[in-house]
Amino acid sequence: MRSYWFFSLRFCWVLLSLLPSTAAAQLIVGNIVNKATQQPIPFVNVGLPKRGLGTVSDEQGHYQLRYNPAYAADSVRVSSVGYEPRMMPFAALLAGANVGLAPLTVSLTDVNVVAASVYSRTHTLGLDKPRPKFNFSLRSNELGTEIGTVIQVERRPSLVQSLHVVVAKNETAPLTLRVNVYRLDSQGQPTTEKLLQRDVLLTTSPQTGVLTADLTADRLVLTEDCLLAVELVKSSGPGTPDVSKLYFGGALGYGGQCYARLASQGAWIKPTVKSNVPLLGKKLQVAFYLTVKD
Repeated sequence: MRSYWFFSLRFCWVLLSLLPSTAAAQLIVGNIVNKATQQPIPFVNVGLPKRGLGTVSDEQGHYQLRYNPAYAADSVRVSSVGYEPRMMPFAALLAGANVGLAPLTVSLTDVNVVAASVYSRTHTLGLDKPRPKFNFSLRSNELGTEIGTVIQVERRPSLVQSLHVVVAKNETAPLTLRVNVYRLDSQGQPTTEKLLQRDVLLTTSPQTGVLTADLTADRLVLTEDCLLAVELVKSSGPGTPDVSKLYFGGALGYGGQCYARLASQGAWIKPTVKSNVPLLGKKLQVAFYLTVKD
């Protein structure tokens, strides 16, 4: 238990120390629409990657972003699954707060068909048995804040059946979380590329337990390790939610590394842990896992 408390204090300090300054902050509001149809796009990520400032649009594509005028020379990234991401000068966004995203054109390539009988074994990937009282919580109330864990794919290819998020405790208003599956780069770091090609949303409740989403229709086949993360996209309660009161199960073990980021489009950070005993290669893990067939 002592290692957990060292971790908890250290992790909170790391995240809080990276929170962007709100001094002299101003507010920009606008809408994100489909460039072809002019229809609003829900839950779009908008942010300044270098500043750790960002947000997520609501169901009607409306967004509000607090910013510092000194950042006008920076770039802003706007992205959503199914659309071409846009990187644009922040000054251009300030001049016209509405943004149009072009639907993504998917080129057809050769498809390798794998017989269903090949996927004969059903099992889980990731942490499905968290350590008692070893919990994680988000430390930023900004929409777009995320926490995730690397999923190590043991046998390849693996066909994903479902995903699972272990909620250890919830003492805040219902929150809507988007589940993202990110490709890793050659160094094992999360990229911006999402492997799950639709928005999968989970809603928390006061009850603890496992939140589950069925992914059988997505035919998501994993041939490499990935990052499974949950992202705050909406709060159903009045005012700003206290996300620090939503706790996910966790552990310190030999599985996939934990990552977190404070705001939409922000940089991922790898939390560290202090301990008075040797860790022997153990890593911080969040209790997110996949049920797969391989």
